[in-house]
Amino acid sequence: MRLTTKEYTRVSKRSAKWGEENDCTVKALAIATNSAYEKAHGALALRGRSFRKGISMNAVWKALDDLGFDAKTVFNRREVEWDDEGWSWKEGSKERAKKYRRSRWAKGKTIKSVAGHLPQRGVFLIQTSAHVLCVRAGQVHDWTDGRRHRITEVHRIIRREQK
Repeated sequence: MRLTTKEYTRVSKRSAKWGEENDCTVKALAIATNSAYEKAHGALALRGRSFRKGISMNAVWKALDDLGFDAKTVFNRREVEWDDEGWSWKEGSKERAKKYRRSRWAKGKTIKSVAGHLPQRGVFLIQTSAHVLCVRAGQVHDWTDGRRHRITEVHRIIRREQK
């Protein structure tokens, strides 16, 4: 059994205090933006998240924007297919498929293996089919650390410049 990180323990305690469930997006958003659990909870509530309910990723991106951050999609598994000729992109670009085979995403397919394939600097939101977590400074901040949940999307979180 792996120990959870200090940041994940911090947001989990706040979540338990409020009696929350199904709040992986709130925890991931709080860790990714380095803000309080209540601030991330409030931002998602303004975007339609109900107490003890999940929320769509579209609302998460809007809440992230409200908090002053942008997300850039680094990897989306739905764009990649395996066919008779090997890996290919839905658009059919062979060069892009070759680039994918050499990339870190061809190897970092699960939460257990992704941390070793991400840069040590930066903040990432990782999506699985039914879960969202944060990887910050090369460390997985979630209860799924060490598990083999298949990754569907990876997004880099970037703070917007203040004007």
